[in-house]
Amino acid sequence: MTAVQSEYSLWTRDPEAEVLPALAELGIGLVPFSPLGKGFLTGTVDATTTFAPGDIRTRVPRFEAENRAANAALVEHLRELAARRDATPGQVALAWLLAQQPWVVPIPGTRRLARVEENAAATGVALSADDVADLDALAARVGVRGERYDAEHLGYLDR
Repeated sequence: MTAVQSEYSLWTRDPEAEVLPALAELGIGLVPFSPLGKGFLTGTVDATTTFAPGDIRTRVPRFEAENRAANAALVEHLRELAARRDATPGQVALAWLLAQQPWVVPIPGTRRLARVEENAAATGVALSADDVADLDALAARVGVRGERYDAEHLGYLDR
């Protein structure tokens, strides 16, 4: 096995306790999907955002309006750090992932060329050790409100 794909981001830290140590021990890479939290960590989604019919975020508890409002503190912190690094919040979120381990290679999804270019530029965002440590503790400090998936999807993931 060369790599494992799992959801991993600043607001989905589940792999850290058991998966990342096992991958490190076995020399296996991690390919985080949804590294930008289904767009939330880019700062382009807020409590007033409406989603098109069929958009999975309409069924994800983290994307309920009250949870988006509560989770805004996470994005605000990303915005502040991004401003100091001449970057976007999404680039900082990706740079944090890239700083975790050399074998962590996120795959942000997008439909727009401008976003591909923006995401690729995250490789040039230099985070200090203090920045990484601060972001590591961020979710614990501000909390993440709402489940990752609805009950239907959670049941599927438990299989």
